[in-house]
Amino acid sequence: MREGMDAHLTRVGAEVTVSEQANRRIFRALGAGVLGTLALTASEPLRDALLGRPPPYSVRHIARRAARAWFGVRLRPREAQRWGLVMRWLYGPTLGVLGGWLRPMLPGPVHGLVLGGGVWLFEWLSFPRLRVTPPPHTWSPAERRWLAVQCLLFGLVTASVPPCEQEEGLASARPPSETALPVAPGAPLSPP
Repeated sequence: MREGMDAHLTRVGAEVTVSEQANRRIFRALGAGVLGTLALTASEPLRDALLGRPPPYSVRHIARRAARAWFGVRLRPREAQRWGLVMRWLYGPTLGVLGGWLRPMLPGPVHGLVLGGGVWLFEWLSFPRLRVTPPPHTWSPAERRWLAVQCLLFGLVTASVPPCEQEEGLASARPPSETALPVAPGAPLSPP
């Protein structure tokens, strides 16, 4: 009877460990998406200064067009900026989680390039169809380049956060603590 209980406790303990690892991976990927979104948001003043104006895919323009196309509502510029940032801060971390799911399939920098390229392709194809931007052929060449640059920036910064496995690998290279060493029953806890 006792052996059966020990086996059950061991199995439950392993399930908790797997669940904890999954939670760590999700939170790590969410944090990576937050950092990528932060980098993207921080690059906007430079982009706007070099373009001379916000591009058609700026958060303010996307929110304004989405509110009008989907809900028939006209947003004032400050409202559009606020709603656009809310959408970005939901969208970016979510993409970080999706990127974290794809991460085991791709090595480091390649992961960032694929993630950024995937975001670029998604936005390039879906935004005009969702009626949140005008068609890309109406954008200036500089606006098209900046979309690619910002998507790649997001992907590379998001991918720069080390995965949980890498962190655990570094931790496992350290010598184990005394409390983690196996001790035979009745053996002294410290060497003679």
